[in-house]
Amino acid sequence: MQIAKRDDWKTEPMPSESTNITVEKVYSQQEFDRITTGVIPECMEHKWFIFYEAPWLYMHRSWTGLCVFKARFEVVGESVKITQVQVNRDPAQYSNTDKEYDASLLKMLLDSLTNRRLRY
Repeated sequence: MQIAKRDDWKTEPMPSESTNITVEKVYSQQEFDRITTGVIPECMEHKWFIFYEAPWLYMHRSWTGLCVFKARFEVVGESVKITQVQVNRDPAQYSNTDKEYDASLLKMLLDSLTNRRLRY
C-alpha cells in the first residue's frame, strides 16, 4: 500500500479562517499506522485526500484540494491520541459551522482509515 504524501495531490493550505474543535479519540499504534498511511483518491467517488506530516494529519477534499481538517496526534504510553483539531471555517470553502457534526465526520473518516473500509 502506497503511503500518501503532500505532493501526491493538489492541496490548498488551511485558511486563516479556521477554528479548533475538541475531539477525544485514542488509537492503538497499529491503528495509527493505518491512519498515517493516508488516502490517495483512485476515482471520482473518493472524496478525500489524506496525508500525514508529523505531528499533523491533513484532510483535503479531493476535487478542490481544499483543506477541511488538520488533526494533531501525540503518543501517550502505548497509544496515540488526538490533541488538537483545526477545521476550515472559510464560508467560501466549507459551509458547515456545526462543531459536533465536524467532530463526527472526523471520527468517521479516521475510523474508516483504521478499519480500511473507506466509507466516504
